[in-house]
Amino acid sequence: MSSPGFYIQAAKILDKLALKKTTIKAVTLADDVKEKKKMYAIINETLKYKPIITEIIEKSQILKNEKKLSKSLAIILIYDLLFGHAKNFKNAPVFQKIMNKNKARLNAELVKIKIRNKAINNEDLLPEEIKNPFILPRYVRVNLLKSTVDKVVNYFQKNDGYTLLPAVEGKELAHFKPKTFRKDFHLHDLLVFPSNTDFHDHPLYIDGTLILQDKASCFPAHVLSPPPGSVVIDGCAAPGNKTSHVASLMGNKGHIFAFDLDKRRLGLLKRLTTKAGCTCIEPINENFLETDPNDPKYANVEYILLDPSCSGSGIVSRLDQILNQKSQDTSNKLVQERLKSLSDFQLSTIQHAFKFPNVKRISYSTCSIHQIENEDVVRRALESTKEFKLSAHCIPQWKRRGLDGSVENANYVARTLPEEDYVIGFFVSCFERINPNENNNKKIENDNKEDISTTKDDSEVDEKNDDDNDNSSSNNNSNNNNNNLGVLKTTGSIKKKKNKKKKNKKNKNKKTIEQQT
Repeated sequence: MSSPGFYIQAAKILDKLALKKTTIKAVTLADDVKEKKKMYAIINETLKYKPIITEIIEKSQILKNEKKLSKSLAIILIYDLLFGHAKNFKNAPVFQKIMNKNKARLNAELVKIKIRNKAINNEDLLPEEIKNPFILPRYVRVNLLKSTVDKVVNYFQKNDGYTLLPAVEGKELAHFKPKTFRKDFHLHDLLVFPSNTDFHDHPLYIDGTLILQDKASCFPAHVLSPPPGSVVIDGCAAPGNKTSHVASLMGNKGHIFAFDLDKRRLGLLKRLTTKAGCTCIEPINENFLETDPNDPKYANVEYILLDPSCSGSGIVSRLDQILNQKSQDTSNKLVQERLKSLSDFQLSTIQHAFKFPNVKRISYSTCSIHQIENEDVVRRALESTKEFKLSAHCIPQWKRRGLDGSVENANYVARTLPEEDYVIGFFVSCFERINPNENNNKKIENDNKEDISTTKDDSEVDEKNDDDNDNSSSNNNSNNNNNNLGVLKTTGSIKKKKNKKKKNKKNKNKKTIEQQT
């Protein structure tokens, strides 16, 4: 039995989902939803039957007869009446009268649809991909800031009675017995459980030790692999699972600038990363594309993670993706235009990342299956620069690589195929600077030229030179000799300048004395 407020909120959620700017989980598990599990269930089930309910609404003309009902509210109420658990709407008397008045007509229209489709029961009306969706295993990332993989494995064995099975890959993951789990075959911080395992009330999930994250979306942090102490940018950070993964691999040592333009989503990132125990993340409510790469604040950024907005065409086992399959039809002109727009945006994020003077590695990923968003974006990015190349070490242990002929060195990028790899459809690549110390040398040379040409007093010149020495000491040891030569050259030039100033001063004094005599 549901209250009027519950039905009204459910109708508003349907309206939000119709805009295709959020997901079922995000909107039903939001803070303002009181009965979260119940709301998640009714929204999921209503969406499954939505095409049928829409036809019933049109044939019965209920909206013409009941002016106070919105279409979304009618959809929710009709679902609960014909397909759900509502018998008489006793707890919602405001809707009870309306539904009782129209019950016979609504039932009659449902019967007609069943006869036409030769359906014995309601479930027979559903398309096959909704009745029997492709189900993935439940992947759980161990948050290394809170515990270790071995400790978590031990917890499940001793406290929860689970049996650890050998690590396997691909289609072998299709068969899981209850109360069993595995370590992941490829990623050291990932565990795999049966698909129906629910962790939302588990103490290790509640305290942030476990992160519910698909295996493929764990690839980018491992591809980027910044060592502890690194300075990192996550250019499209919310909701924050990949950001917290980077922090986990870095052991909270270093700094991560986490950008997101959406204030609400950034708030979600703050909550999730705080729960995960991340202390090295600085959330920034700005557009990454509008940041100044030469801002001193980002001078030490050497790693950038990019997971920009995409079509989401690789996501499976999620109802909101199944119901929007028409939006993935690449023969549709509107879909083609949308994919082109997305790919242009994705390219712009990579090209902007290229501009950061000291960046060494950039990971680029999408949860898309489309070449235009994946290999084509990588190819266009490489064509726009001579300073970066594809890293040959992009999840090297992963067998499935890029599409043949799509980009030079297609074997340097990685793809996933849900029905064979048992993960969501995903693409990941990694760019690395060809000469990572070249920009540092240019920066020092430019700074030195500025020092020599400026008309500052000697103390200011010496102070600037000290700053350059500090900067050069932070570069890689392999380049220290070149950097020191640059500094020594500068120091010599400055000494010459000092001597010249002293000589000019001496000549000036001599000339003055001669004039006085």
